[in-house]
Amino acid sequence: MNTGLILDAESIFGLVQLAKEAEDANFDSVWVTELYRTSFQQLSAAAQATRTIKLGTAVALAFVRSPLITALTALDLDEISNGRLILGLGTGAKRTNEMWHGITHGKPVPRIKEFIEAVRLLMSGSHLGEPISYSGDYYNISTKGYHRPFKPLREKIPIYLAGVGKYMTLAAGEVADGYLGHVVCSLRYIKDVVNKGIKAGLENSGRERKDFKIASIITCAISNKKKEAMQAARATIAFYATVRTYEPPFKLHGFEKEAAIIREAFFRKDIKSMIQNVTDDMVSTFAVVGDADECRIQIEQYRDHVDLPILSAPHYFLDFEEVKEYQRAIIETFGNS
Repeated sequence: MNTGLILDAESIFGLVQLAKEAEDANFDSVWVTELYRTSFQQLSAAAQATRTIKLGTAVALAFVRSPLITALTALDLDEISNGRLILGLGTGAKRTNEMWHGITHGKPVPRIKEFIEAVRLLMSGSHLGEPISYSGDYYNISTKGYHRPFKPLREKIPIYLAGVGKYMTLAAGEVADGYLGHVVCSLRYIKDVVNKGIKAGLENSGRERKDFKIASIITCAISNKKKEAMQAARATIAFYATVRTYEPPFKLHGFEKEAAIIREAFFRKDIKSMIQNVTDDMVSTFAVVGDADECRIQIEQYRDHVDLPILSAPHYFLDFEEVKEYQRAIIETFGNS
């Protein structure tokens, strides 16, 4: 069955090696995040070392790039990979967009809709010789005088929209080709919130479910030492509990108090306290933990509601050697070499 893998490594060389291992084990796709590295550059390296596995950004930050540079970068990477790119886009968090990147965040849902529309126009038409015009509340574009002299490998590269809140999942169903669920999108959250939003969005856009892909990132810690695996997953959940954008799933499950305590510890730079305040119930809600058989059973439950589980080893606050062990276990458990 189709399974994706998040690539995370201490070096680009290590990331490329992991991508090759995933391809050899017949994983459907590999995906890269964008925080400490840029997503497109990571995939560019992986593309040249692999031949068949699909390559996804999970995610490329939309608002920190122009629609034109995003379209051109996606077209280049699709050509480099011989048509294997899945362009996963996300809005990013308001605080980091404004403080780290120095940009105006705006209203994320209408802005990302405009962004996707503009990117699609530019990818499909920048080589045709006619000027492209786009006018919106956030983007006003005119490419008069611009002509890209290369025919794209694919004029329509699949775009997946990442989101947590109900309005962003609705937007995914309206304007994207797929949806990317976040690490803290629990199985219950996917069933009760995500799928309902996507269904409504698809109805608004006049499309059918079969024409849309639902993917979700899942923290997966496979080990016969369950206590250690629980602790590793606990650290990743602690990291995401600090971000208010990801609050809805914590609220749905009644973890608001724990998340508030973890955020307070984060601002004190008390990592130990952050991790300690992630309860066992939070781990079982937001992560898949156990031996290989236990994790297979848990992931099968997700497959009833998502088309593509994208598995991520625990990685925050962990040594990279420990991360490698969890990645190796994912490939051994879910690969089919």
